Amino acid sequence: MTRDERTCRIELGEVVIDLVCEDPAFAASMRQYFDQGPITRPATVTFDLHLVNHAENPPVPNSLLLGKVVAGGSFDLADGLVHGTFDPGTGHGELHVKTILTNGPMTRVFEQILYQVFHSAARRIGYDACLVHSAGVIGGDRGFLFVGPSAAGKSTIASLSGDHAVVNDEMNLVQFTGSGPRLLASPFNGFYRDKQAATAPLTAVILLAQGDEHRLDTIGSGQAAAAIAAQVAPPVGLLDPPEPSTTEAMLETALRLVGTVPVRRLTFRKDPGFWPVVLSEFPSTT
Repeated sequence: MTRDERTCRIELGEVVIDLVCEDPAFAASMRQYFDQGPITRPATVTFDLHLVNHAENPPVPNSLLLGKVVAGGSFDLADGLVHGTFDPGTGHGELHVKTILTNGPMTRVFEQILYQVFHSAARRIGYDACLVHSAGVIGGDRGFLFVGPSAAGKSTIASLSGDHAVVNDEMNLVQFTGSGPRLLASPFNGFYRDKQAATAPLTAVILLAQGDEHRLDTIGSGQAAAAIAAQVAPPVGLLDPPEPSTTEAMLETALRLVGTVPVRRLTFRKDPGFWPVVLSEFPSTT
């Protein structure tokens, strides 16, 4: 049994997370879930992943930031649901995860651990990027983030975008560059299997509202920033305790987006007819 057989590699832009599992079968299932194929970039951070069996099913909160405790280089999430260590200097750590988080829909909660791992890794190499709950679609050479709370229509937008490249229907990566933000694929939320590993400059952020027509409306910058901030993944690393400043950091990220790309509100029916409206509003520049 080689280390490669026990390792699941996850790539998010310039960040690569190596999860070294005790069980090669579990590593294989993780590779299938994230479905990224071979990754050649060296690891930014490496974690030894240990699954912890339990007799009774512990409660699982909606957010793994609730009840988080940090002491030195160690952390505990949700009363031991996840605990571990991390050394920012070496980029190495350990994750001890109760097995309830590896079953079915609970895997979505497990991904929240990896959001925190991503932020620790990005900070380690100075990678300027954020994660946003959204549907990410590339239409031609234009990247669009369709943003909204649960049930707003992100998965519907993805399902109606078969003529374009859907990079994710729930969580997307935005990289801030000198030439503006860029939309990149995210491996998270592996239940959506039609993703494409594509990238493009971010052309606009579209706030979603379901209705009986297809219409784009302008929206004030303050209202736009508040709506986007609510969907930014908290920029919290593994060794960061939850603090009031976390909300401020989410709003700052939203304001960066509002300050660099247009924001519109899209009212749409459940058919692909919204695409001509969006693309006519934001024509290709090439």
